[in-house]
Formats: sequence, structure tokens, C-alpha cells
Amino acid sequence: MREGYGSGDHGTLADRVAGRAGGEDPSVVATPVTPARHCRVAGEPSLLVEWCRTERGWEGRVVSVVWIDAVGWATVARWLPAADIEPVP
Repeated sequence: MREGYGSGDHGTLADRVAGRAGGEDPSVVATPVTPARHCRVAGEPSLLVEWCRTERGWEGRVVSVVWIDAVGWATVARWLPAADIEPVP
């Protein structure tokens, strides 16, 4: 009979929570891959940080740095339709 958590090929529960697979050096912690992706919105460079499915279709949360008169450069986060977001290879 198996012995509960951590007895399989995936390591202990502590290893899995720490992002390590079974048998790896416990001092090495895996770095998660960020979901953020470079993109363009209206030709300007931006960062896509999240997707959401809505009644209207897919939308992405995009962070951009824009020039606002009388303020200067500002960071703007907004939800945009997928059609407005251009991927950058």
C-alpha cells in the first residue's frame, strides 16, 4: 500500500509546494515562469499580464507607459479586446 503524500515520483508535498520535483537538490528552488508577454497596442510597446474570457470574448489586461499632457509619463493598466493586442515575437 502507498504511504500517502510524497511516496510517488513527484516528491514530497513540501517539495511540490516549493516547486521542486522529487529527487532534486532541496537547496535549489525552481523559478516559476511569468505569464507576462510583450505585446503592442496601437503600435506602442506594452506588457500583457493576464487573460480573461468575457461575454464579448477574450480580453487581456495590458500595462503600458504613456505620455499624458500636464502629467508626463504614466503607467496605465487596462482591459482590452484580444483584437486590439498584437503579439511581439
